Amino acid sequence: MQADPRKAAGPGAAGNMRAGNPVLLVIAGSVVSHSAISRAAKLAGGTAVTVVGLESKSHWGDEDPEQVRRTVALALSALENAGVAAKVRIVTGPPALAVARVARSSGARVVILDQPGTAAGHSSGGGFVAELRRRMHGSGVAVLTETDRRGGWMSA
Repeated sequence: MQADPRKAAGPGAAGNMRAGNPVLLVIAGSVVSHSAISRAAKLAGGTAVTVVGLESKSHWGDEDPEQVRRTVALALSALENAGVAAKVRIVTGPPALAVARVARSSGARVVILDQPGTAAGHSSGGGFVAELRRRMHGSGVAVLTETDRRGGWMSA
């Protein structure tokens, strides 16, 4: 029997996700990966994706805030080119707290953390990922990391 392609791979809440869920795509750098865009579009399944730009030099991302905004614009463009409606939220402050607040206020069921070109548990993002998962624990929101070593769109 073939697996249902609408389900995300993996254990727990992420394994039970079906298309048509409110999705957050979190970006903190100068690259947005193909795999993160694809996964967000697939899981959104007709609902709008909220692209969240993290403007925080001291935590997960170390990019200039203007660079983050350009990358968010690239993600919007890529989603719209794929036929997916998208909206934007730019947040500052402690990243895990800010993303958790946006997830709850938007009714998101999935948070995708875009980490292009790196390992999912890399040292600069591992603390943020763990803290966000801790904050979202028990809320029914799946926190997924997306790694795409093949690259993505880079804002310049």
